[in-house]
Amino acid sequence: MLPRPRSATGWLACASQAGGLRLALVEPGERPAVRWLHSEPLRASAAASLHRARRAAPRGGWSAVALLERGQYQLLQAEAPDLPREDWRDALRWRLKDQLEFPVDTAAIDLLPMPPQAGPRNQRTLIAVAAPGTVREQLRRAGEDAGWRWQAVDVAETALRNLSRLLATPGRGHALLHLGENHATLVITTDGALLLARQIEVGRAQLAEADDNARQQAMERAGLELQRTLDGFDRVFSQVGLERLDLLPGPGAEAFADFARELVYVPVKLANVAGALDLPAGAEPADHWIAIGAALRRPADAPDAEAPVDLNLDPPARRPAAPPWRAAQALWAASGALAAAWLIAAGLDAWADRRQSQATALTQQLPRQRAELEARDPGGADAIQRLAAERQRLQTLDADQRRVRTQVDEHLARASAGYTPFFMALSRQSQPAVWITGFSVGAGNGAAGNTIEIQGGMTDAALLPGYLQRLNQEPAFKGRQFARLQLAQAEGHTDFTLAGDSAAPAAGAR
Repeated sequence: MLPRPRSATGWLACASQAGGLRLALVEPGERPAVRWLHSEPLRASAAASLHRARRAAPRGGWSAVALLERGQYQLLQAEAPDLPREDWRDALRWRLKDQLEFPVDTAAIDLLPMPPQAGPRNQRTLIAVAAPGTVREQLRRAGEDAGWRWQAVDVAETALRNLSRLLATPGRGHALLHLGENHATLVITTDGALLLARQIEVGRAQLAEADDNARQQAMERAGLELQRTLDGFDRVFSQVGLERLDLLPGPGAEAFADFARELVYVPVKLANVAGALDLPAGAEPADHWIAIGAALRRPADAPDAEAPVDLNLDPPARRPAAPPWRAAQALWAASGALAAAWLIAAGLDAWADRRQSQATALTQQLPRQRAELEARDPGGADAIQRLAAERQRLQTLDADQRRVRTQVDEHLARASAGYTPFFMALSRQSQPAVWITGFSVGAGNGAAGNTIEIQGGMTDAALLPGYLQRLNQEPAFKGRQFARLQLAQAEGHTDFTLAGDSAAPAAGAR
């Protein structure tokens, strides 16, 4: 693990690859600084792996981005619709439905426009990235279960595009090749915009084969695919001058670079990443290039106007709102609590009855045992005293258990009579713009009743007074005064907490 950072202005990226999670934290700047790298093996579930990774992550308010795995999304090139920019996504959703391998109505789609001068025949061209809605939802839930809140969902191709932007010469085309464990990814960019992405089914494992023939065949397959891709790019994007092909450093990269120089028409080099990134001494980033690239997104609090558009398949603004708290759910919760309380009471009752039976039996046996002891040992007063003390102890214990049982019965009587009216009142006054996330009733400080605490959220803080005024007309809340109000601004809504005691005078809720 690398030293922990001190600021919180960068992105923390999490990518699943090669049988584990790869995480990187990068702080922005003229020379971006890699502050933390981490590898986490895959465990029984994605949430378990993410939970362990989160425990290892540096503390701070980092913006977190997660990457979809290979095969969980599609990249499709399309011509931009003749519509305003804000309508492109909806128009392309139905234009591309026959090309997608999953339902289009729930698919997550984002767009990567190309520069006008880079498109074929100067058309307005873009790359559409689409993923099934189920995949996006699973990633979100796994993150939430582990305590992560993803600010963005990205893919490997745009992560490599970010690295290419650091290495390329402005105004020139640039090709970047990343050798993964079982496959390679090639991206071609110009001025930071992604023009082409291609997966090559040869990775480090094949290029490092011990058998010379197998290794040579892997080299030839990868080289042929690379050559065809670059030739096709030159035909389609003839107006973009491709300056060179860089290979990201790692196992097998240098040997394949030597092999590729004999096949392609552009210079082939190992990428000088150390000149573009601030890498800590001793860092081994070969397995983390995808995560590092994903963490090179524009800062969330200070976006770079000159940077290319960042991909986000699950932006917080388009996520569904949390469902409102409903009375039916509250009734189920109350029923469960009452059932548990009845079970506890039944157990205490049975235990108290058993103790009472034992005390009664000992009391009945005491005269006979005393007579037997006097007959056998006239001086057995000590034994009699011990029996009397045991009798007194059992009687005291029985009295304590009866008191506990009485308290439980009183609590159940209050709970069965007191909770349901509150829930029904909240249900009758429910509205979409105000929702309840928590409700509790406890013993109050005054002599008149219970303390009530309501937690919830609202889209507009101005709605709260009217909501409380209507709620105060309900019999269950009438005359209750909320003496404490807390408001907290969250993303897209306001959280509130109300607390009060029913012992207050009937001045109305406020």
